[in-house]
Amino acid sequence: MANRNQVLGQVTIEVDGERLPTSGESTLQIGGPQRENVPGDFDAGGFMERTVPSRCTVALLHRDGVSIAAMRAIDNATLIMKADMGKTWVVRGAYFVEAGEFGQDGKASVIFEGQPAEELL
Repeated sequence: MANRNQVLGQVTIEVDGERLPTSGESTLQIGGPQRENVPGDFDAGGFMERTVPSRCTVALLHRDGVSIAAMRAIDNATLIMKADMGKTWVVRGAYFVEAGEFGQDGKASVIFEGQPAEELL
């Protein structure tokens, strides 16, 4: 049973079953319905909804065996983020969006987007 006091601290990220070497700074925006205000003339108006993709920024340890160039070809993949406190999110139809900068600190980042993330309970 999960400890209700534990917060998310570490994650593993897999893309099509291959675990990526993360550096502890990855993030996930789960996507899904997003509301936008539509103002009215004499009242607050209302809102409209649209579905936005999930977005996973993967902070990588840039070491031998990690090819950012090869990641550019990733399309229609399954991305799984597992947290140390027991939660798991799945992004289906994930695709490479962009590569961030990398430098002499040994880190790099890549961004994937896809269908809204599903939280597995």
